[in-house]
Amino acid sequence: MTLNQFYNDFMQDIYSEAEVGSKFNESVFVEKVCDYLVEQAVIENYTLCSYKKDSLGLKLDAWYQNEENGVLTLVVSHYKDSLETLTTSLAGQLAKRAQRFFEKCLDSNFYQSMEETDLAYSLVRGICLKSANISAVKVIIITNGEISKSIKAFGSNTIQGYPFNFDIWDIERIHRIDSSSTGKETIEIDFESEFGEQLPCLKAFSESDKYQSYLLVLPGSLLSQLYDKYTERLLEQNVRTFLQFKGKVNKGMRNTIVNEPNMFFAYNNGLTATAEEITTAEKQGSTFISKLKNLQIVNGGQTTASIYNTLKKEKADLSQVFIQVKLTIVPVEFVETIVPKISEFANTQNKVNAADFFSNSPFHWRFEELSRRVWAPSSEGGLQETHWFYERARGQYMTAKTKLTTAQQKRFEKVNPKQQMITKTDLAKFYNSWEKMPHVVSLGAQKNFGRFADLMTEQWDKDEKQFNELFFKESIAKAILFKKLDKKIMKQEWYGGYKANIVTYTIAKFRLVLDGKKKCIDLQAIWKSQELQENLLNNLLEIAEKVNEVIKTTPSHVTNISEWCKKVECWDNVIQSHVTLLSSVEASLIDLNELKNQHKDAATVQTIDNGIEAQKYVFEKSGEYWKEICDWNNTSYILSHKEKGILDIAAAIPVKIPTEKQCLYLLAIEKKAIEEGFYISETESKIV
Repeated sequence: MTLNQFYNDFMQDIYSEAEVGSKFNESVFVEKVCDYLVEQAVIENYTLCSYKKDSLGLKLDAWYQNEENGVLTLVVSHYKDSLETLTTSLAGQLAKRAQRFFEKCLDSNFYQSMEETDLAYSLVRGICLKSANISAVKVIIITNGEISKSIKAFGSNTIQGYPFNFDIWDIERIHRIDSSSTGKETIEIDFESEFGEQLPCLKAFSESDKYQSYLLVLPGSLLSQLYDKYTERLLEQNVRTFLQFKGKVNKGMRNTIVNEPNMFFAYNNGLTATAEEITTAEKQGSTFISKLKNLQIVNGGQTTASIYNTLKKEKADLSQVFIQVKLTIVPVEFVETIVPKISEFANTQNKVNAADFFSNSPFHWRFEELSRRVWAPSSEGGLQETHWFYERARGQYMTAKTKLTTAQQKRFEKVNPKQQMITKTDLAKFYNSWEKMPHVVSLGAQKNFGRFADLMTEQWDKDEKQFNELFFKESIAKAILFKKLDKKIMKQEWYGGYKANIVTYTIAKFRLVLDGKKKCIDLQAIWKSQELQENLLNNLLEIAEKVNEVIKTTPSHVTNISEWCKKVECWDNVIQSHVTLLSSVEASLIDLNELKNQHKDAATVQTIDNGIEAQKYVFEKSGEYWKEICDWNNTSYILSHKEKGILDIAAAIPVKIPTEKQCLYLLAIEKKAIEEGFYISETESKIV
């Protein structure tokens, strides 16, 4: 797809959403791009504020502050209804508007002159009263134009003691990422030009074309600079999240950095990292790393964040801090299979929840398979059935399209409408809202997804049959519920911001009311119609108005409503509030016993599906494959007598045919063998 084609599609989405929600095009654009920045791990969350004072040269559209490292992100937009060029001078003006806004916030007269109902009030007051908590400021300019080729980089500066750096996201950058096979921006590091030094290393191991490994020592100051520039994008494959300095390990790191920096190398386990490409240089008989493509820290996220945060918060001297690194270069064609394994095995030495490896869980695979197989009914008056496309891995939707011809792409988009593409974090948001955890959803996409992963892992281990076609359809019904309400909120007269919080709290409150009546909404009816009944949507909007009132009624010491919505106390207040159901909505509810019977029947069907899938899997592997496991067991003696007997039957395919029950057993045997060291010589299998 050309840039012009992408731009036209992008703008049509904005016009369509603005028309449906009676919103300004620019506000839709800001929200759309901010969502994209969250997806790309540039920011973890955001709050819209839409503040503009031309007479004072001030403008701000959204913001986010990372509580862990104190970095404040200010987002300022430049929107036009045609594809224009963002010049150097115009970009400079936009940056200065955000800078002036920040400087103005440092003066208490500014927030004291504002109305408390102003969307920017909590930010302005927070900057003024808690400026000591701000370690640095990042200004992100977003535009639906294309930046001038003369703009190389914006660099950085310092304003009133606060480090400022700048970034620009234009339509060409978004198009480039969406058109890539991975769906994420390539990280290309040139150590000498960016950081003034190359890294000495030792080539440690090479496995033909599959991977190469290097050992090196990374200066703490350089690691901090890398994290400062690329933030969470360096940690996308990492299974851990940074938990401030609450745990013993993190406190120990902090104390060592501050008090015994020269001992950090000895005390710390170091990092495990991967990259897709490496460029090395030879100097005086030694090897140096000059460039890396798509560097990922797959183990050592806490080490990285601890070093960075200790520098930012306590101005620690990192000159004596060094970290050992094992770097593995994995070509792009092997990334999806090898890197998750490196991440998993590198993290097994410490306690890690099973949910931490959720990205490779069978839940993911099954939900993806259901999304490709189950057809959604056509909307009223239409004939075209469609899919709700689930992205198990980032960029799957775009990758599926780029492999097709133009005609095939049009067909693909009809069958898989882009507005029906949902990501892992979307699913987590829909699910946790329905499960009455709006305060968790309000924590942001990544933290909410972590909680979702915990729940799904626990429930899968308890009974995987509950994750069936009915579960999929109910999940999509919850998505429809969320999306329809989300579109309508901004159109309401009472609306004054905090849409994301209002939507999740409204759905949670609605579910709470249903539970109190021991009833449930008919999610299957929503799935069948692919719509919400007007009376239901109106009732949700009435509840949303009450929710809006409650979440804005904060304790006297709280001014930041977005932060307040992250607290369980906020949810407690909403729980205590009174809302009513319309009689027409109440009449359409179904009894919980009926719902239980639906789930029981669906689990039975899934049991049958599991048996069919197991038989298909066993026969596709062929008798030769099962004989390999037999031969492996003859030297390792891992399997029981019963397991060996069933394996002998599979090894004799097609002369002998294992039963459905035996095929299910064979999947468990294969899993056990792999865990005990059996190596699959062909492409990694997945067990559904």
